[in-house]
Amino acid sequence: MRIENYLARISYPDFDTLNISNLFKLHQSHVYNIPFECLDIHLGIPITLNVESIYKKVVNYVRGGFCYELNTLFNWLLNQLGYESNLISAQIINNNEPGPDYDHMAIHVKYEGSNWLLDVGFGDLFVHPIEIKPDIVQFDGLNYFMVKHLGGETYSLLMSATENHFKEKYRFKLSGVALEEFAEQCQLKQTSEDSHFVKNLICTQPIAEGRKTVFNQKFLQRDSGGRHFFTFGSEIDLVSCLQKEFGIDIKKYQDRLADMFNYIL
Repeated sequence: MRIENYLARISYPDFDTLNISNLFKLHQSHVYNIPFECLDIHLGIPITLNVESIYKKVVNYVRGGFCYELNTLFNWLLNQLGYESNLISAQIINNNEPGPDYDHMAIHVKYEGSNWLLDVGFGDLFVHPIEIKPDIVQFDGLNYFMVKHLGGETYSLLMSATENHFKEKYRFKLSGVALEEFAEQCQLKQTSEDSHFVKNLICTQPIAEGRKTVFNQKFLQRDSGGRHFFTFGSEIDLVSCLQKEFGIDIKKYQDRLADMFNYIL
């Protein structure tokens, strides 16, 4: 695994100094260049928590991934560059209730006495790191965020589009977690009938003034001109869109995807 190839993949090949400014640039470059996607689940390709295989998929094959893949890989990069970085467990909030431990993977970075929450694998969250400083509103250029301390090591991340109404996204703890601790939940996300990623085919990435997303049989884009969408006529249209909009080439799996796509329809 070559650091320079990874940095080139996120269009940030000129990293030179260990500081907060570059940590922000690394995070932002990552989310703008590597999409969140769960395509392998619909292609029948197992996702394993192995840094080498994730690197090959994301860097060599120019793919994206979901939280367990993208945050695993980004945490590896941060450690290789010299940041004090650890994987942490988070519980996603659904219907006002937190999910199980290891429901989501995020990253905790400690730098010069300050604690930072990083997450390049949620899908639609913050663009740059959020300081773990309770009750302070932080703006990433697109949305507003706030961290609440719930007691002990537990914190809550909240998000708002307007700075007026904040919605809790997930709860997390700062204690570092070994990669293998996420294996069971990672497997469930790929196989359970209740999994959001089994039910839905997703590929999404922020753009300069909004976001573009493939969600099941639709392509949606939000930008300064408003909201736009179109519906795919077939899996051929879907595969073509993924190539054009996200640089993802899965044409060789097109036949395999056809059954999944018809099922979603």
